[in-house]
Amino acid sequence: MIKKFKAKENDVNRTLFKYLEKMLDNVPISRLEKLFREKDVRINDQKTNEKHYKLQLNDEILVYGLKDVSRETKRSKANINFSVVYEDKNLLIVDKKVNVAIHSEENCLNDQVLTYLDYKKTSSFIPSSIGRIDKKTSGIVVYCKNYQTLTEFSEKQDEFEKVYQFVSDFKSLEKQEVAVRLKKDIKNEKMIANDSYGVKAKTIFWTDGMRNYAQIVTGKKHQIRATLEYLHCPIVGDTKYGGKRARRMFLHSYSITFHNLSEDFKEYNEQTFVCPPHW
Repeated sequence: MIKKFKAKENDVNRTLFKYLEKMLDNVPISRLEKLFREKDVRINDQKTNEKHYKLQLNDEILVYGLKDVSRETKRSKANINFSVVYEDKNLLIVDKKVNVAIHSEENCLNDQVLTYLDYKKTSSFIPSSIGRIDKKTSGIVVYCKNYQTLTEFSEKQDEFEKVYQFVSDFKSLEKQEVAVRLKKDIKNEKMIANDSYGVKAKTIFWTDGMRNYAQIVTGKKHQIRATLEYLHCPIVGDTKYGGKRARRMFLHSYSITFHNLSEDFKEYNEQTFVCPPHW
């Protein structure tokens, strides 16, 4: 049996192996590896075992000896409850509501975005977010609407300026950089500060009027929440990290500023997108 594909615009520069992994999503990785070992893949009518070949527009891909290659996709329409902060041909920036998971739950944000975009699978690409925020955190999430944008923004996201607002007893008129080491507390499903072991997490905190801000420098899991617990100023509503009980966790992804993007995306450089919290 022969399966035939043609590379679309959203497949360009994706490696052949990753492309087939996406398109043949009902085929085990071990079977894909065997396809390449036995040269059961052709590119433009040439046999190949080059897994890292980068696809070009209209490349024809033939795969031999497979059946039942794709999972049946049953995606019910999600109930869209996010607000659009910004949208163009490349980006969709949304304001995620509190207590909405990014993925793997009913009516998660990923499903809402795919419903909003009326997504239908025509290539190996699925609109995806760069970075994630916790289910209990509200605010800005950035989605890329094509593969080229996703590749560029994912590679550069460590250089973006991401600022959060939070409510706690923390007060500092001067910007204060706090560096801690964080390790997993598996039993309590959280991160805890440890002076001698763990991943380094740097956060800049400051107060402006009645509002508290945190800029993440390193982007580690739960770093704002864990660092504020370490400072004995846990976020209000964040009971996992010692905060007072409240109707919600008062942490919000407030703004993002893009830096150092390549020439193809230079129009986004130094642009800041802001989404004030609703609390």
